[in-house]
Amino acid sequence: MNTAPPTSYKASPSLHIYATSTPAAFLAANPSVHQLMTGALVTNAEGQVLLLRRAPHDTWPLQWEVPGGCVDDDDVSVVAAAVRELWEETGLRAKVAKAPVRLVPGKEQVVDADLEIIGDLMIFRDEEAAWGKLTIWIDVESYDAVKICDDEHVEYAWVTEQEAREKRFSDGRELDFTSEGVRRHVLEGFRMWREERGNLSSKRASSG
Repeated sequence: MNTAPPTSYKASPSLHIYATSTPAAFLAANPSVHQLMTGALVTNAEGQVLLLRRAPHDTWPLQWEVPGGCVDDDDVSVVAAAVRELWEETGLRAKVAKAPVRLVPGKEQVVDADLEIIGDLMIFRDEEAAWGKLTIWIDVESYDAVKICDDEHVEYAWVTEQEAREKRFSDGRELDFTSEGVRRHVLEGFRMWREERGNLSSKRASSG
């Protein structure tokens, strides 16, 4: 049984600054951000995205989100924090941290009024601090090993792009995200998955 988050995962060059800087060093270099959070976006072989439903006693009760949470002072990097949170909340072990999930201008430009996008980070503010959230696309060792922590979440689901766009599961249940920013990250994850699949298909065709 694995009793600690993985440390042997690989991180892509696009995540270099987040994989090599300690949280303290990153915050010192980005003084407009006071606290850090991470999200882990996982897509399975069918291109579905893993979502967790928050516990009824927690903030944003019974709403859906990607795995993630606060970056701790003892995390060796922001990427390591995302890997840890993914493991703690789902039991999934990261194999590759593939890329930051960026929100870029497009057809869906509306983000919650209290959110802001700066580079790879989604920024939101409360009365005390500006929080920066980095969502990372992560490949895992096994998609079949999901085991949620009952204290934080009550349910998990692998959702399709259509379900995320319509904010409704195929069985008719409402899919209520914790924020529009989270939903947009999920939609960007679907786009990244399609792009990767297209690139792989092109490479196979050219090598054949």
